[in-house]
Formats: sequence, structure tokens, C-alpha cells
Amino acid sequence: MNDTLLNAALDWQRGALTRDALVTQLTALGREDAPLITDLIVRLRAHTAGHEQNGDAPRSTDGWRDELMGSRACTWGGAGMLVGPSVLILTDGQRGVVLGEHDTRALSSSVSGSLMLLCQTIVMAEHALNQREMQDLREQRLQSASTSLSEIDPIR
Repeated sequence: MNDTLLNAALDWQRGALTRDALVTQLTALGREDAPLITDLIVRLRAHTAGHEQNGDAPRSTDGWRDELMGSRACTWGGAGMLVGPSVLILTDGQRGVVLGEHDTRALSSSVSGSLMLLCQTIVMAEHALNQREMQDLREQRLQSASTSLSEIDPIR
């Protein structure tokens, strides 16, 4: 599985795989697969050591803000991923990488920790929103059922 994920990331950067296909492979992993993400991060960092560029990553603070504000998040226990408009960010809280369409950049441990916290915050907020929406839908269903039932005339 480790080679499969590494090859998928490299295939995306070579144009042989779509970004959505890479994201689908990553999001199919479960919580127990967090070590696979950590291994992928380590291998991507090793693969790009000495060849780092700044090609795909945003160059300004505003660019990074837009990238992060437009992100979706996924977590696997001790690892996380941000899927931004143009980059994928993988982190385990200690190490991280920014995967662009054509390059990979290693992240410092402090940035990796902050991005892991951001991933967890986004996921927790989404779960809370989903729970609230589900509760609202249940209440609407109960109210509509009780209203509908009260409008039925009994047979006498």
C-alpha cells in the first residue's frame, strides 16, 4: 500500500493521475492507516530532498490564506490532509509536505503541527455541523409527522 500511495502522488505530479483520483485513494484510508500517511510523508520528503522548488505553492500570505480558506480536510487519527484549490497538504503533526501539481515541498515541524491542528478543527466543526443538521431534520420530520397525523380525521 505504501508504494501505491507514493506512486499515486508521483503519478499526479507527472499528469498520469487526476488529483481527484489521488484524493479518493487517500480518503479511502481509515483511522488505523495513519502510519501509512506518516510513511508517505517521510518518503515524499526523501524523494524531493535537494529538488525542492516553489512552483505550485502560493507565494504570498494572501495566496496561502486563500488556499487554506478554500480547503477541505480529512484526518486519520494522528495524520491529516488539507485539500486546497491548488495543493494537497499532508501532515502528521511533526512532518509535512505540500504537494503541488508539479512539485513537493517539505514543511517545518512547527508549521506541520499547526496544520494538523487546522485539519482536526475543520473535521470537528464539520462533524458538529452534520450532527446539528441531522437533529434539525429529525425534529422537522417529527413535527411534520405529528402535524400530518393530527390532521387525519378518525373514522367514527
